[in-house]
Amino acid sequence: MTQENQQQQRQGQQGQGQQQQQQSPAQNLTQAMTAIRKVQNMLELNYPQQSDAIKIQRQAGDLVWQEIQRMQQQQQQQGS
Repeated sequence: MTQENQQQQRQGQQGQGQQQQQQSPAQNLTQAMTAIRKVQNMLELNYPQQSDAIKIQRQAGDLVWQEIQRMQQQQQQQGS
C-alpha cells in the first residue's frame, strides 16, 4: 500500500468516526439493532444448532429494541 493510499484510508476512517459522533443515541441504537438482527439471522440460517448463541442474540436485540421504544416514548411525551 502506498503512502498516499494509507493517508486516504486514515482520512476515510476519521470521516466515519465523525459521522458516528454526529448521530443521535437513537440512531446508534438502531444501527446496533440492525447488526444484532443480522447476526441472529445468520446464526439461525447457518448454525441452527447453536441455540444458546441464538437465544443470547435475541435477548440482546430485545434489550436494544426496548431502549429504542423507551426513547421514542420520551420524545412523544416531551412533544405533547
